[in-house]
Amino acid sequence: MVRDTLFTAEFTTNHMGNLNILLRMADKAKEAGCDYIKMQKKDVESFYSQEKLNSTYQSPYGRTYRDYRSIFEFSDEDHRRFDDKCRTLGIRWFVTAQDLTSLTGMLKFDLPMYKVASVNATNTDLLKGIRDAIPESKTLVISVAGRSLPEIEATLSLFPDHRIHLLHCVAEYPCKVENLRLGNIPILKRTFEDDRIRIGYSGHEEGILPSLAAIHLGAGMVERHFALSRHSFVHHIECSLEPPEFAEMVRIARREESLAPYAERLPRSAFESSFGMTDMEKSFLKDHTYGTDYLRDGSAFQN
Repeated sequence: MVRDTLFTAEFTTNHMGNLNILLRMADKAKEAGCDYIKMQKKDVESFYSQEKLNSTYQSPYGRTYRDYRSIFEFSDEDHRRFDDKCRTLGIRWFVTAQDLTSLTGMLKFDLPMYKVASVNATNTDLLKGIRDAIPESKTLVISVAGRSLPEIEATLSLFPDHRIHLLHCVAEYPCKVENLRLGNIPILKRTFEDDRIRIGYSGHEEGILPSLAAIHLGAGMVERHFALSRHSFVHHIECSLEPPEFAEMVRIARREESLAPYAERLPRSAFESSFGMTDMEKSFLKDHTYGTDYLRDGSAFQN
């Protein structure tokens, strides 16, 4: 069976702000069989409050959250070198622009898609700016973690002409199996999917079973965090796939006749459905709390 599922390797901050690591990740993502690489771009000073930026956060880069988060942003020249690398490899990339300043800088690369993160999925001013700036010939990817069905409908109404990948997502890192809410995927498909809007899945779980189950339920795009190694201090590293794991997910999805046996290995609780923001999602989507102080905790430096 040949499936047309699109696989996106979400690089997030797993490159640690190091261009050499970023370019190596591109090589490994290509080898793993992904269709797209997703980057992030954020104007740190405007996205976060000064209180957040000045808060204590121990990392190899300093003692504040500003010290930690600023190091992950690449320059225009870095992005040009990355774009050249992707063109050489024959792999496409797109970006989550977390603010209009970042979006303006990314438009020069003429990317095939642009993403709206869950944290901005109800940010009307930003959404209107994105709608007006991005040509209708480009595709949008929108994650909707923590959003109700009326909120999702309102967001989609702002983009009547763009093609859209609408991704079910849970803003929990890593997401416990019982909190996956994979039952949202069929509901999103029945409610919103048509020739212009396709339903997909952005997974934050550990392992690949839930992603395979999402494909079984009809997800047309699967996005997973991608890292050369999970032995790292960066936030959310636990839910990242290493290259062999990502390659195995792609191999199974593209070659096996049925994914039902993989879905059946998950508990029934994984397939429950509910929309709206949980308390745990609120800590990330509203408070930008990442949870682990890796340097203090020390877990990222073991082994």
